[in-house]
Amino acid sequence: MSTTIEPPQMDRSALQTEFAPAEISAYFLDLEGLLLRIDSATTYYQVLGVDRTDGQEKIKSSFQQLLNLLFPSYVVGRTMPADITPRIERAFQKASQAFAVLASFARRRDYDGGLLSIASLTAPPNEQIVTPGNKTTSVVLSSTDRVDSSVAKQSDDVTLNRMPQRGLAYRETLNARLGNNRRRCERFKLSIPARVTGHDRQNGKWHEMTGTLDVSRTGVRIRLRKPVRHGTVLYVTLPLPTKLRAHGFAEQTYNVYTLVRRVEPPKQGVRAVGVEFIGAHPPSGFIDKPWAVFRPKRWGGSDRRRPDREEHLEKVRIEYFDESMRSISQEDATTENISRTGLRIYGTMAPTEFDVALVSCPRLKFECMVALRSRYMGKDGRERICVHLIDKEWPLQG
Repeated sequence: MSTTIEPPQMDRSALQTEFAPAEISAYFLDLEGLLLRIDSATTYYQVLGVDRTDGQEKIKSSFQQLLNLLFPSYVVGRTMPADITPRIERAFQKASQAFAVLASFARRRDYDGGLLSIASLTAPPNEQIVTPGNKTTSVVLSSTDRVDSSVAKQSDDVTLNRMPQRGLAYRETLNARLGNNRRRCERFKLSIPARVTGHDRQNGKWHEMTGTLDVSRTGVRIRLRKPVRHGTVLYVTLPLPTKLRAHGFAEQTYNVYTLVRRVEPPKQGVRAVGVEFIGAHPPSGFIDKPWAVFRPKRWGGSDRRRPDREEHLEKVRIEYFDESMRSISQEDATTENISRTGLRIYGTMAPTEFDVALVSCPRLKFECMVALRSRYMGKDGRERICVHLIDKEWPLQG
């Protein structure tokens, strides 16, 4: 993807909490215990610290607790020891794979079947063999996984390291009707864990553990507490299904650079952020300025907007609000084009931290709350913001 860099702007500072030495020591003690458990685990159940009889809620809560310890939302010390960071990365990879399997009913059933099949081959003659449902012969295991550790390890080694089966090539839906589905490829409602890494010009690199809202072949929509700007690059790690990948088919997790294309107004401090996959490598200029704003090449295909957009100049007044709905600033500007549901406004000095705004047009005696969809610097050196009308439609004339 060809990109150009715009002058970066500073993000808000991250809040930091000071902890006593005893609290920091207790955290690292708990972290070391978790890393040792994951390193020595021979089954996915042991990785997540759950029993084979536990249900989905227990698996999800255990995985969330694991992530909270690996990537705490608070500051536990000024620096993380260099020898711990790679161990945390390995633990996250292994835990994500375990969760991806155990959180899926079908994959968990196949995984359990593999463990039971290997156990039955090595079971001693006096081991009790039963036939659940009169379908297959399996060894009854206790809740503590009474499989020989070497056998279990062989089973996991096969599961973790084998080349995943390649599914059918991804095909875009043929059933979507023009006007109902404007997307270039189908989007699936799928919630999977994701780790997001971004860069702040003032505070440096940051990480956040989150989950997806939906996924597709070209991008994902994720939840984020960290404020991000349109056009910034994020590095995302997630166990994306193989058929939706463009690279890394044999890897346990999909590691991809993404571009922020859409940011929804926050709800209870959490934003829905839509990102587009860039690829396995960052765009040109990212290494020097990872916090910068990138703009993709102009879309050359057909217009996929539902309402028609027309070129129209209209004087408007904009009042900007932050996520707490506090007024930040006001200014006068001019629309460049309009539709029933959106506006592109140029000549703005919009603050970095605004989420929604109130747009009013004195001539039409019209005002409406709008949400930011994108912003960029035009070739004339003037900034444009694209906004979506939230609760009303623009009164088109004629």
